[in-house]
Amino acid sequence: MTTHHAFDPVRFELPAHLRKGATREQLRAELLPHARRCLEGDPGFFVLTGLGHFDEQEYREFAVTASAALGDLVPQDSKGTLLREVRYRGVKLGEGATGRYSDSRTGGSLHTDSPHRPTDVPDYFALACVHQAAVGGDLVLVRLADIVARLSERPDVLDTLRRPVYFDTRDDTPGAARTVLRPVLEHTDDGRDRVHYLREYIEIGHRRDGVPPLTEAQIEAFDQFDALLDDPELRSQDRLGEGEMIFIDNRWTLHGRVEFQDSDQGHQRLMLRTWIAADVS
Repeated sequence: MTTHHAFDPVRFELPAHLRKGATREQLRAELLPHARRCLEGDPGFFVLTGLGHFDEQEYREFAVTASAALGDLVPQDSKGTLLREVRYRGVKLGEGATGRYSDSRTGGSLHTDSPHRPTDVPDYFALACVHQAAVGGDLVLVRLADIVARLSERPDVLDTLRRPVYFDTRDDTPGAARTVLRPVLEHTDDGRDRVHYLREYIEIGHRRDGVPPLTEAQIEAFDQFDALLDDPELRSQDRLGEGEMIFIDNRWTLHGRVEFQDSDQGHQRLMLRTWIAADVS
């Protein structure tokens, strides 16, 4: 398949001596330069290869250790899950009270991870590819800096995106908050914009009782934002191979995937996801 802006320039092979029993400290020494160069700078992601020799349990252990090498792992649910399986669970995005993107096989809907959770949003996240889909499942990435540059002639849109909106939390636990209020674009201490986005969760949140409906200005701003996410000139797209692990900056990189289909026989598409509070100083 021909892809636009393949990930090859930022694929790094794990050295042979780290492929069995590597410690957090050993992996930190290996991964930290890649994180500083590719996550704190451009292009906002890198891919680690050479992991295909692991069995599934070894892969799980490696994914946790490698992620912890770049910071503290962030729990992904109220149970404290640090490693989550991203696979098709028979739901559609937004379906029911808790249907999530990560449980669907939906394509598109480029977003950042965890914009809807009341807790701290992770700086990075990682996906380790255990099994790939039979068809589709390519990852799609877009840099926030490119979107903001394109919107520089629409200060009204940028201003709207910097005002808080209600994200549905996708949490039906009794007593849990049903929405969380945060802006799509948030200024950071260093003067950059950080992005929080998953449009479907915003739309669901603004349909909740007691939450004001989205304004025409907000809808137009999201339409403009989505149009740029769909622009092939701004996209990097590639298919992770089994035995590859991608690390993505969740602050300044939006991601999604091509819709996928699992095989009627054999394994489902399975990615192992971690969320990371960065420590790359």
